[in-house]
Amino acid sequence: MKDRRVPVADNAVRLTVGPGPSQKYPEGGAAERRKGQELLKFLGMVIVYYWSNSFVILTNKQLMSHMGFNFPITLTCMHMTTIVLFSSLIIDVLQAFEKQAVASEKQRRSIRWLAIQFAVSLICGNWSLRFIDVSYMEMVGATTPFFVCILGFVFFGTLYSDRVYASCVVIVGGAFLSTYGKASGGKGFTVIGLVLSLAATFFRGLKTVWQGFLLQGEEKLSSPNLLRYMAADAAVILFALALVLEGRGLLAWLGSDESSGYKFWQLAVLLVVNPMTAYGANYSQFVLIQHSSALTFQVIGNTKGILNVICSMFIFGDFVNPTAAGGYAITLLGVAWYIREKRRSQ
Repeated sequence: MKDRRVPVADNAVRLTVGPGPSQKYPEGGAAERRKGQELLKFLGMVIVYYWSNSFVILTNKQLMSHMGFNFPITLTCMHMTTIVLFSSLIIDVLQAFEKQAVASEKQRRSIRWLAIQFAVSLICGNWSLRFIDVSYMEMVGATTPFFVCILGFVFFGTLYSDRVYASCVVIVGGAFLSTYGKASGGKGFTVIGLVLSLAATFFRGLKTVWQGFLLQGEEKLSSPNLLRYMAADAAVILFALALVLEGRGLLAWLGSDESSGYKFWQLAVLLVVNPMTAYGANYSQFVLIQHSSALTFQVIGNTKGILNVICSMFIFGDFVNPTAAGGYAITLLGVAWYIREKRRSQ
């Protein structure tokens, strides 16, 4: 089947600005040194991305499940607010990127719709950590390419080759096996957690498709500007939701003497460092895609998932039986096949 598709982003917040791997360097020793510097910068950003993403996910779990901060909407609002502040600093003050204005009311509505998808995805993902292990959340999250394929067709008529769809069957099959393994293991799995994690993955896929639409065409925005506008809208939406749904509970929690075995300063420090690190994760993602490609970044993202699974087993004692581990391995093989077929089609 011949591909007929609208290019879409391949990850949670696709940040693509500037030259990629096709960038030309001058001849001679200076060129070799520059290439070496670029490689070191790339590897350094891979480490930053691994650390920042793992830190955010693991500390989200710590805050929600072990420190009594059961306010996923408020936590997500803090993440979005921090992204807006740091984006404004980098774009307006440091002028590291060119500032762009929204071109039309139609584009404004599209960004608002993207912000809603992003907010719902993050809320469901953070909320799911109250009910399931980090390891299982990563297993479900690895199925994002399946939702990207389905939703790309539904909204934009995007078609891929038969092999891409075959890889999605492998991805989903591995996820079913992982779910069976976690459910039979009797620990770290609940139906509510599964539903929330699936919802987070669904909206992440929807955001990926919609984001690709906004990053191309006559009114396209650069990724740093799109991230800022999207985060600003998401912060407003989340603040209103947090005020209505969590405001009373948050005030009661602040005024209570409840203790989860942690001192107040420990919780306060984590609530400051966690959102700041969330911005670091987005910034490192930008640098990595700028110096490689969206598909390369997807490979990096999946290896990050493996790291989070291992860390959650050591830190939180997550139980992963052989069936769940085998299912996750099948899902990752399916994702690798998916990436290979998409790279071939391009």
